[in-house]
Amino acid sequence: MRGTLMSTRKKVIFALLATVVGLFGLEFGFRGVVALTSDRLPGMIDQYRARWYPNDVASLAYRPHPYFGYVRRDGGPTDGINSLGFWGPELDVEKPPNTLRIVALGGSTTAGPLAWPYQLQTQLSTALKPVGVQVQNLGIGGWTSAEAVAAFAMVGLSYQPDVVVVHCVNNDMEPMRALAPAVDYSHYRRAMNVLQDEVGEARIHKSNQEAFDAVVAGLSDLFVYFKMFRTDALPTRATVHALTTWQGESTAEPSQGAIAIYKRNLTSIAALAEANGATMVVATMPVMKTPRAGMPSLPSGHIKSLEFQNQRLRDFAEEEGWVLADMAAIAPELAPYFEDAIHVDMTGERMKAEVVVQALFEAGVLGDR
Repeated sequence: MRGTLMSTRKKVIFALLATVVGLFGLEFGFRGVVALTSDRLPGMIDQYRARWYPNDVASLAYRPHPYFGYVRRDGGPTDGINSLGFWGPELDVEKPPNTLRIVALGGSTTAGPLAWPYQLQTQLSTALKPVGVQVQNLGIGGWTSAEAVAAFAMVGLSYQPDVVVVHCVNNDMEPMRALAPAVDYSHYRRAMNVLQDEVGEARIHKSNQEAFDAVVAGLSDLFVYFKMFRTDALPTRATVHALTTWQGESTAEPSQGAIAIYKRNLTSIAALAEANGATMVVATMPVMKTPRAGMPSLPSGHIKSLEFQNQRLRDFAEEEGWVLADMAAIAPELAPYFEDAIHVDMTGERMKAEVVVQALFEAGVLGDR
């Protein structure tokens, strides 16, 4: 009996060792074949691992924020992120004399060091000399009009803006198409699912399965290779979108109730702006309608939805007396400058800023400056 037990134990140990050796053999064999046959695949594997298996929020370049979800993470003195977690330099709360101050609100089509808010400041600084111009960019990738309300109320207004430009279009489509949208977008937005020790220092919370998956992905190129070609195998907590949203059932187009919530968010920003002497500007979103080879595009149904959304903004502006910066109207001219269906390169950003400048002058907002 004892001999049989020892024999079984030895078989189990041998089987485990054989399995480990076999897996190591497969891994090193795979790496050898890849090294001999592909110049691109090793880099693709490394990029996939870096993108989908971050260990902390620093890898995502975002940090939790207690009042509007998340902002950018300050990566050092040269990354262009200020202490508030937004793109751009530090501004004094007190506005300098003879200065035009503009707040820009939006998502990824507003965020960035050289995006249209920066181009707007450059163009107006030239056009309005000797008046000083400061454009505060409160755009964060993924943000909707709900985050824009909070950011404008708690940050933007504190800096005494003369103008607020709201460029919230595409990101509102997901929460607006929900079957049962909540008035505060809580059906869509959730608190960032992280373990936070102190402000700006946070780690992604992983289940035991996700932690094991991450360990194996860190050790095995072969494992990552198989992950890359399985569309259902993406980690569930690897992007800021996955960390901060609920995904539920949706409809093809938003309900009237959802449209009313969206408009309320915009009118809330406008009410705050106008009560503090600032002008409300809404900006539509240009969309690449004709796909280009090798460039990410949007489904035709989503493009149609964005066209409806742009028309809503035009109608809201007319109904409420807001200034309209109709960026969507220059979509044909922007065609060579799209980097995907809605994002443009620096030339495109300059062209979008020109639309805002023209709208401000035509509306007489800049007066005799």
